[in-house]
Amino acid sequence: MPVGARVDDKDRLLMTLLRRDARRSVVALARDLGLSRSATQDRIAKLSASGAITGYTTIEGNAAAAQSAYLMVRFVPGKRCADVVPRLRSIPSVALAHAIAGPNDLLVRIDGESVADIERARAAIAAVPGIGEVLTHIVLERHVG
Repeated sequence: MPVGARVDDKDRLLMTLLRRDARRSVVALARDLGLSRSATQDRIAKLSASGAITGYTTIEGNAAAAQSAYLMVRFVPGKRCADVVPRLRSIPSVALAHAIAGPNDLLVRIDGESVADIERARAAIAAVPGIGEVLTHIVLERHVG
């Protein structure tokens, strides 16, 4: 995100939704954001004017997320991805969630502007019903990608 750009949770969620599918209609985005079509279009215009959105691409990496972490998530017994993942989609900092094999159930990447943002997102994820354990791995340095 360009220096000085002010974004709120709705903006972050909008950028996450666009990151997942940049071709979604404004009406669909508005529905997911809980906003009107015109308010959503205004937010897209503001983010475009600030440089956070260029064309159909959100800017990622150090400009958009100064801090990232990977979470190893275990479900409580009897829970599945279908029970948990829909709740994760509403957390703006969640950049990806993959079901994995092994002792953990999900690998989740969260992005934020600071370690405090990462901790807030981690706490929100840990509070999702069905999640039993969250192990956090904060990214120290990016080498590829």
